[in-house]
Amino acid sequence: MKPSCWWLVFVYVTCLHPSLILAIKRIIVNYSSQNLSSVPPGLKPSTEDLDLSLNHIQTLSGKDFSTTPRLHFLNLSWNILENIDMDAFNSTPALEILDLSHNRLQNLSDQPYLLKVGNLQFLDLSSNMFSVMALGKEFSTLKHLQWLGLSAISIGNKDFTYIDNLTLKTLFINTDKLQKYEERSLMGVHAEKSVIALSNKDLDIAIAGDVFASFKEVEFTKVDSEMKVLQQIHQRGTVRTVSLEISKVKTTWEVLTGCVNTILSSAIQQLSFSELTLTKMVNGRPVSSSRVLESFSIRRATVTDFIFNQTELYDFFISMPARKVILTQTPIIFMTCPQTVSKIEVLDFSDCALTENIFSVGPDTECSTLTNLKKLVLRGNNLKHLGPLTSRINLMSSLKYVDLSQNTLTYSEEQGKCVWPRKVTRVDLSSNVFDQSIFKCLPDSIRILNLRNNRVTTVPADVGVLKDLNILDLMDNRLLDLPTCQAFPNLQKLLVRTNSIHSPLPGTLETCPHLKDLDLSRNPFICTCALREFAALINNRATQAPGVTLGHWPEEYRCSYPESRSNTTLKDFYLPEISCNGWILAVTILIPTITLVVAVSLLCHRLDVPWYLKMMWKWTRAKHHAITSQKKAEDMEGLRFHAFVSYSQKNADWVKAQFLPKLEGDCGLRICHHERDFIPGKTIVQNILRCIEQSRRCVFVLSSHFVQSEWCHYELYFANHQRVMRGMDSILLILLEPLPLYLIPSKYYQLKAMMSRRTYLEWPQEGAKQKLFWANLRAALQANLPIPSEREEE
Repeated sequence: MKPSCWWLVFVYVTCLHPSLILAIKRIIVNYSSQNLSSVPPGLKPSTEDLDLSLNHIQTLSGKDFSTTPRLHFLNLSWNILENIDMDAFNSTPALEILDLSHNRLQNLSDQPYLLKVGNLQFLDLSSNMFSVMALGKEFSTLKHLQWLGLSAISIGNKDFTYIDNLTLKTLFINTDKLQKYEERSLMGVHAEKSVIALSNKDLDIAIAGDVFASFKEVEFTKVDSEMKVLQQIHQRGTVRTVSLEISKVKTTWEVLTGCVNTILSSAIQQLSFSELTLTKMVNGRPVSSSRVLESFSIRRATVTDFIFNQTELYDFFISMPARKVILTQTPIIFMTCPQTVSKIEVLDFSDCALTENIFSVGPDTECSTLTNLKKLVLRGNNLKHLGPLTSRINLMSSLKYVDLSQNTLTYSEEQGKCVWPRKVTRVDLSSNVFDQSIFKCLPDSIRILNLRNNRVTTVPADVGVLKDLNILDLMDNRLLDLPTCQAFPNLQKLLVRTNSIHSPLPGTLETCPHLKDLDLSRNPFICTCALREFAALINNRATQAPGVTLGHWPEEYRCSYPESRSNTTLKDFYLPEISCNGWILAVTILIPTITLVVAVSLLCHRLDVPWYLKMMWKWTRAKHHAITSQKKAEDMEGLRFHAFVSYSQKNADWVKAQFLPKLEGDCGLRICHHERDFIPGKTIVQNILRCIEQSRRCVFVLSSHFVQSEWCHYELYFANHQRVMRGMDSILLILLEPLPLYLIPSKYYQLKAMMSRRTYLEWPQEGAKQKLFWANLRAALQANLPIPSEREEE
């Protein structure tokens, strides 16, 4: 398979210094598979990472990279490169990663362009057309080189002379086209690790012998099914290798078990297999050595046989004399219990297919031979019920760390009581489906608990006290409030990032006297009065002396509601005391309000505002009525007067001095006055009836004298009957002086009724109010009466 640019970056980052992880975060300018015959012109000066792989570039000139002074990563693999100008990299002083593999370069001793890449750390020249592995002296200038990939047809004793002064981290040699190898050729290379892609030829044995004697870490890829290279461990007197990795191998169960036993008898301390395929699962050999390895691991193993003795397979791995046994990314569904007390201290069965029946011996018997086990990792399996699982591991008396993350574990009281080993101090239960019931299934000795990415909504109040718990990780759950520390009196670190906490109670932190680290970031805080006190508290603790250290403060503590404060940081969130204290708010509002009401009331009383308002209202109603009830001209026929005035003779002075002059003189109204308009010779009753009939309104001037006058009574009586034809508004009352209802005689019952349900005009004694009085009266009487003829006037 042709390597991609991303694979190259991954290898580089994995093999070199961790600080170079930044390379994988860069944005790569990708010209891969573009059918290019040369480096494209006009590359931007900002270019840092450039992928030109899988093209047809044959030559690099001295100007191809003149515009890219910041170039850091360059992939030219899988081209047809034959010539590289010695000045090709003059303008790229920052170049650290260069992949020239799978090209047509022909002379390893003549690569002068390397003199201009002094900062190079990764160089891959493998799979070219080099006839001999004779490195030129320009390689000696690569003082920072850490990863070097090579290949050739022939490897000789002096080919690596010019890199004697370099100490590499990794030397990669592809022997696919190797035809000649002189023994001890690799003995002079200084590198911590050697990666050899074998050729499945007899030369592999000679190379393996030198590799075991020269390098502490060795990785073989493309190993033959018989794994002959491993036999060189016995044939070499001195074996420097302590870590051996075999990758991409397909072999039988018999060969694998035999090779493992061979390695167990050597000085190798770390043995690992990756991408292992097993066939013919018969004739396996049990573990025959008591020497203890530091670690034994298998990653991504498969078995092609459908029917075989699985117990034999599991017994072989669990009986491995190693302090650390790792079997990951392999579809095993079970694991047996060692027959004797095991020396295993770390077991890692990540990303397999195990259930909670792991290690089970029988219905009433649990595994009791893993008493030296300190760390158990069952991440990413098919575990579903935590209760029975704790029974499986209960007898692992030395167990301290348990990783059960990335399963579908649940716990309920129906699963039974949880029985943990008494020394367990760290438990990882992240990425399962636990709810708050999990707090009833925790070991008493626990110090570090990871419950990240579960379904916990609250920490129950009836949880038993976990006095040793120091770190609690509840990130990515469904918490609605900040948990208290009543059950965790010595808690020092609490992580509740990304939950559903809206308005945590400030008193919660007071229950955590030893808390030093708190991460409350990325919660949907509701920035209202309920959060005000808590926001102020954590703001003070984050900015003032020794208190709780807030993770990701202040950028990731933001309001989600209300919209007016959305995205505001809690550091900038502020509400005044008056907005949140009901008593202060009530006092602040009520005192000015009451003061204003009292002041307005006193002012209104002093200025008689109610009277003015009442008179304005009457004037408005009169004007509105005059407009809405305007009668047609024919309906006004026979009317000569705007009003007939009825009053007591004792009030005649006011009528003559005030009423008539104002209405007739100033307003132009026609008023029927009995002293002027009664017709001599007719009876008083006839004159009263005639005046009432010819007047649009009847105005009664009320006073204590009015109710004593008999004629006033008759006029009111006749007018009251006339209103049936004219309507309710034909009578208008003017109160000349206060007239309590109890002073009105009983025969004036109609007057009492009208005064109780109709508004009337009051004559004001103050001159300033009289203008409004006359305006109201004029508005009530104003009408377009026909001009009387002379005959009518007679």
